[in-house]
Amino acid sequence: MQILSISLKNIKCHRDKELHFVNGINVLSGVNGAGKSTIFEAIGYALFGVDARDFVGNVERFITIGAKKGDIAVIFTTDDGETYRVSRSVGAGSKWLLAREIGGTFDIEDHAGAPETEARIKELLGLDSGRSLADQYKLVIGPFQNEFLGPFVIKQPTKRQEAFDEILGIDAWRKTYKGTSTLLASVKSKIEVLTVEIEGKQEQVAALPERKKELTGFVAEAAAQQKELTGKEKTLTETERQLSILDGQEKTANTVKSDIQVLENRIRDGAGKINDQEKRVKEAEQALETLEKTRAGKEAFEAAEANIKLLREEEKQRREIEKDINALDKESARLAQTLDHEMREVEKTDKQLTEEESKLKQDQKALAADDSLHKTAAHLTELKKEAEKLRLGKGLLEGRRAGLQEGKEKLAEGICPFFKEQCQNISGKAPRDVFSTRVDELDKERLALDKQLNCLSEEIAVADKAQHELDSIKVRAQELQKQLNALSKRRDENNNRKRAIEGTKNQQEEAEKKAVARKEDLKKYSNLDTEIAKIEKLRTEHQVARDTFFAKQKDAKDLNNRRESLKKMIKLFEELEQALVAKQKELLKLEKDYDSKRHAEVRLVKEHLVAEVATIKQKINDLGKDRLRLEEEIKKMNRIKKEIKARLAEKKSFEGKEELVNFLRNKIFNNVSAQLSERFREEISLRADIIYRNIAETDEELYWGDKYQIVLRDMQDGELRERTDDQLSGGQTMSAVVALRLALLQTIGARVAFFDEPTSNLDAARRSNLAHAFRAIDVGREEVTEHWYDQLFLISHDVAFTEVTDQIISLEYQGERP
Repeated sequence: MQILSISLKNIKCHRDKELHFVNGINVLSGVNGAGKSTIFEAIGYALFGVDARDFVGNVERFITIGAKKGDIAVIFTTDDGETYRVSRSVGAGSKWLLAREIGGTFDIEDHAGAPETEARIKELLGLDSGRSLADQYKLVIGPFQNEFLGPFVIKQPTKRQEAFDEILGIDAWRKTYKGTSTLLASVKSKIEVLTVEIEGKQEQVAALPERKKELTGFVAEAAAQQKELTGKEKTLTETERQLSILDGQEKTANTVKSDIQVLENRIRDGAGKINDQEKRVKEAEQALETLEKTRAGKEAFEAAEANIKLLREEEKQRREIEKDINALDKESARLAQTLDHEMREVEKTDKQLTEEESKLKQDQKALAADDSLHKTAAHLTELKKEAEKLRLGKGLLEGRRAGLQEGKEKLAEGICPFFKEQCQNISGKAPRDVFSTRVDELDKERLALDKQLNCLSEEIAVADKAQHELDSIKVRAQELQKQLNALSKRRDENNNRKRAIEGTKNQQEEAEKKAVARKEDLKKYSNLDTEIAKIEKLRTEHQVARDTFFAKQKDAKDLNNRRESLKKMIKLFEELEQALVAKQKELLKLEKDYDSKRHAEVRLVKEHLVAEVATIKQKINDLGKDRLRLEEEIKKMNRIKKEIKARLAEKKSFEGKEELVNFLRNKIFNNVSAQLSERFREEISLRADIIYRNIAETDEELYWGDKYQIVLRDMQDGELRERTDDQLSGGQTMSAVVALRLALLQTIGARVAFFDEPTSNLDAARRSNLAHAFRAIDVGREEVTEHWYDQLFLISHDVAFTEVTDQIISLEYQGERP
C-alpha cells in the first residue's frame, strides 16, 4: 500500500497545495507554522476518518481564514496495484467519497453512508480489525505530536494498562470481565428475589386444606337453610292470598266512602252555585229593564256623535285653509324682500362695474410707450453683434501678443521659435530685439478695442433697460385687457340677474292672489266653532244614558242563557242527591261483610313471615358469598402452587447461569486479557529491543514489563539492574517509545506510519542512530527487524534524516493560520 499524493484546498494555511510522495521514507521539513503537522492531520481526516475536532476545538478553525469550505483528496495504491482516491470536504454538507481509477479517470463508488465508506477503506488498507480507522490512526499509526509519548509515560499502572489494552485491542476481555460483574450481581439478586417470592407463596398455600374443610361446612348449612326457606315461602303465599281478599274488601269500602264524601261536597257546592245563579238571573232581568229606559238617550248620543264627526272634518278643512294662507303670506313676504334686495344689489353692481371699466381704460391710455424707447430698444441686437465682433478681435490680438512674447523669450535663449531647436544663425551673438515694437503696437490696438467695448457696453445697457421697460408695458397691457374681459363677463352676469328680478316679481304677485282666494274660502267656516260647542253640549247630556246602556247590555243579552243554566243546575242537584242515597246503602252492606280485626291479624302474620323469609335469604346469600370467597381463595392457592413450581424451575435455571458466569469470569475473561497482554508484550519487547539497541548503541535491554511499564535492564558490577519511569533520562524514554511504537506498528500490521518530531529529547548520536534504524527497517536489515512497512512519513528539522530519506519535502511559511 502506498500514498501517492495529497491535495488541500482552504485547509488551515494551505489555500491550494498538492504534494506527491514516494515509497519508503518521506520527510516533511520547514519552519514552524509552515503547515507540516497539518499535512498529517489532513491525511488522518481524509483517509482514516478522524474527526476535525480532534485536531482543533472548532471545525471552522480547520478551514483557511475567509473561506467557508475546505477540501482534501488523497490518492493511494493497494497491494494488488489498484489506485483509489479518497476525498472529504470540511464545513457544511461535508462528504466522504471513495473513487477507483478506471481508464485514467476516477469512478466514485456508491456507498450508503460514512460507515460503509470506512469499512471499504479498512478493507483496502488491510486494517479491518474491530477498531475504527480513526482510533487506529490516533492511537498507533499517526499519534498527534503532543500525544507521541502519551500512554507510555502515564504514572498510574491501572490507567496505563487500560490505555495499552485499548491500543492492542484486548481491552474487550477486561471490560467484559468488569461488565459481567453487573450481570453476576443481577443473577444473584434475581435468585434472592425468587427465593423470597417462593417462601412467601408457600406460606400462602399452607391454609389450603383448612379452606376446603370450611367450604364443605358452608355447602351443608346452605342446603338446610334452603329447605326451611321453601316451607316459609309456602305459608307466606297462603297468607298473602287471604290478605289480598281482605285488602280488596277494605279498598272497596274506602272507595264507597270516598264517593259518598265527593257526592256530599258536590251537593253542598251545587246548592251554593244554584243560589249564585238565581242572583245572576235577577241581575239580567234588571239590566233588561234599564236598557229600555236608556235606549232613547243612547240613540241621541250616537246622533250627536255622528254630527260632531262631520263638524270635526270641516274643522280639519278650515285648518288646512289657514295653513295655506299662512304659507302664501310668508312666501309673498319672502319674495318681496328678495325682490327689493336684488334690485339694490343689481344697481350697486352696475355702478361698481362702470367705475372699474373707466379706471381700466384710463390705465390703458397711461401705458402708451414713448417712441424714443422703441428706437433705443430696436438697436439692442446690432449693438450685441458689434460687441461680440470686438471681443473676437481682442482675443486674436491677445493670441498674437502671447506668441510674440514666447518667441522673444526663446530667442533670448538662442532657440529658434519655429523649429524649437538651437538656432545656428544667432549662435554666439547677442539676439536682436525684433519683438518689442510689435508687442507695443498690439498693446495700443488692444487699448483702442477696450475703449470701443466700454462704449458699446454702456449703449447695450441703455438698450437692454429700454427693452425691459417695453416688455413690462406689454405684460401690464395684457393684464389690463384680461381684467376688461372679466369685467365684461361680470356685466353680462349682472344683466342676467336683472332679467331674473322680473320672474321674482311675477311669483310675488301670484302668491298674493292665491292668499286672497284662500281667505274667501275661509269665510264659510265662520260659524263652525258655535255649532261644534252646541253638539258637544248635547252629547255630554246623553253621555250617562249611553254609558249605562252599554254597561247593562251584556247582562241583558245573557238573560236566557242564565235561566237555562239555572234549570240544568237544579236537575243535576236532584241527581246527586239520589246517587248519595244509593252509595250510603252500598256502604252499609259492605261494612257487614268486612272484618277489620281479622284483616289486622292476617297483615301482622304476613309481616312476620316476610321478615323470616328475608332473614333466611340473607343467610343463604351470605353463605353463597362465603362459598364463592372460599372457592376463589382455593383457586388462587392452586394457581400459587403452580407459580411456586414455575419459580422453583426458574430459580434452578438462574442458579445454573450463576455457575456459568462465575466460571467464565474466573476461568476465561479474567485470564485471557492477562495472557494476551503478556503475549503481546513479549512479542513487541523482542522487536523493540532490537530497534532500541540500534538507536541507543548500548548493551541495555528494552523490556515492556507488567502493566506496560518501560524497563531497561543491564549488568552493573556483575548484578542485573532494572530502571523504570523517573530513573530514565528523557533521551532513553524517547528512544524506548520510538522503538516500542515501531514494534507496535509491525504487530498490528500497519503498512504506513506517521512520526511528528520523533527525535525530540534525543542527543545527536541517538538522532543519527534513529535515522539509520528507519533506513535499516526500510531495506530489511536482519539485525534490526524484517521489512514490514511501505511508507514512513516524518516531520523533522534534523539533518540526520537527509542522508537516509527517500524524499524531503520542504514547506514554506504561508502567512496564514497554522
